[in-house]
Amino acid sequence: MGDRRGLTRAGWIGGMVLGLLALSGCETPLNAPVETNQIVKVTETTTADGWRYEEFHNLAYECSISGYHSFVIGTRIGDDPADPRPLWVRLRGGGSGYFNGAGVPVPGPGNMVQETHDTLRGQIRQPGLVARVLGREDLGFRGLAVSMCNRDTYGGVDNLDPNNPHPNEDGSQRRTNGLLATRAAIEFTTARHETTKFFLHGGSAGSAGTYHVSLALERSGSPAAGIVADGGIRNDAWEAARLEQGICTSPYGGPEWYEGFAPRVHWELRPTQGQPHELVAHGGLTVPIAQVWTHGDPTTCGSLPMVCPLASGPVMMDAGDCKNEPLRAVIAAQGPESRSLSMGVCVTRATSPAGACDVHVSTGGNLPNTNDQFPADYLAVIADWVDDRLADPE
Repeated sequence: MGDRRGLTRAGWIGGMVLGLLALSGCETPLNAPVETNQIVKVTETTTADGWRYEEFHNLAYECSISGYHSFVIGTRIGDDPADPRPLWVRLRGGGSGYFNGAGVPVPGPGNMVQETHDTLRGQIRQPGLVARVLGREDLGFRGLAVSMCNRDTYGGVDNLDPNNPHPNEDGSQRRTNGLLATRAAIEFTTARHETTKFFLHGGSAGSAGTYHVSLALERSGSPAAGIVADGGIRNDAWEAARLEQGICTSPYGGPEWYEGFAPRVHWELRPTQGQPHELVAHGGLTVPIAQVWTHGDPTTCGSLPMVCPLASGPVMMDAGDCKNEPLRAVIAAQGPESRSLSMGVCVTRATSPAGACDVHVSTGGNLPNTNDQFPADYLAVIADWVDDRLADPE
């Protein structure tokens, strides 16, 4: 294969899409039935604050290197499973990845093995937004933390995993099933515990995953009441412009990365139409969205200026805002009756200069917002948005 470093966005994304769409006819549907009959309970713990955490493994879905997709359900001690309550689903971050032609994981083997009980439990004991939502006894939320051990941004639907040197236990080639495993965990939990509505809350790669999982759930007739997507969103034009303009370095993006990663997610999520702003703009995804990002987030090149490739024409914009602008604009165009919310905030790490706005996943803590577009306690705005979604008609 020749050198593709000089290809334009249209060349390397368009060529990838055309080649991959040719395979779509033989792939599992995005809303395929999920496997829940191989889910087993492995441990249970309780905590001093009155919560019980049950860990389950789904033996139908293996991780990329070793182990199985696991999840933890959190409930208050004394909770009656027959009592209708809402559910908060946490999709953790951890980047995306693939195996190169030599079978080496790129950018590394992290988040490709079975997760521990403590790691999953920590997702629903997290400070910030999770603590606010789960801490409200009047709402009675239960919690569910799912694993991301395929590093497929929760987008795999029985996809063969190219170059993965780790066979399944039966000797067959491993597959990526992050989307199916997440849906299975939700289906299992809502069957085990009477559930009124459920929300998806993801950070970083988990944020990207909320769009993938929501789309499949909506297709299957079981839509989420809303998603909180914080610090991670797909924008192909931004990735290409960032690389062409040399804005910042990253292990993600570019022809080699797309060729390695794209086959690991469902074919409908790969083309341009699978981007969140395209899905929302054209009615493919109607679930209410709380889009959150920090203006100077270093994982999106922060406050570095760039020529932002918008549909209306190129404009100068800070890189982090540029990546989030297409969906922000789509939500704004819905007008005051929109059930969605778009929040660009300035949340700064305690060790950084004031105004750096450099927290990656801001809903995972209690640091204040310091720009004037939203209150310092911007988490209260999101919590109020959750209340509104709970009040939405079924």
